[in-house]
Amino acid sequence: MTLALSYACPACGKPVEATLEPGTVSGSCPACGASVPLPVSGTLDACAVCGCRDLYVQKDFNRPLGLLLAAVGLVTGPFTHWISTVAMIGLDAVLYAVVRSVAICYACNAQVRGFEPGKGPGPFDIAIHDLYKFGKRFPPRRERAVAGPLARRLQDEGRAP
Repeated sequence: MTLALSYACPACGKPVEATLEPGTVSGSCPACGASVPLPVSGTLDACAVCGCRDLYVQKDFNRPLGLLLAAVGLVTGPFTHWISTVAMIGLDAVLYAVVRSVAICYACNAQVRGFEPGKGPGPFDIAIHDLYKFGKRFPPRRERAVAGPLARRLQDEGRAP
């Protein structure tokens, strides 16, 4: 099964899309042309970009769409005796139930799509997230983890690499 990988380019920070097939050895940034070696390919054991073994799974659901459906239902509710609210929340629940899952790296926020349901990593764990966010744990190839929680905090503090 071919996996789709989305990550931030370590050289310029722009989004990169790549496929993880057996034999994939690198991904190329369309913006700057930088090549990123992807030593872990075709598996969900570790992040293909930064090598982090801490991944979590969540629904690949468009959150603004879900909030928009709920808001439309609530705004139109008084005029439809709340039938529109129930219908919009029901539609939101059906859409959430049918979308596939995405595996996300705690360190660099790289996303992997296309794996079989039930074969991905475990759910989000705030304790693991905080280890990366507050600089207590780092991925093996930390220079490539340019989009994760620690990188954002360093950027906010003006200490980004």
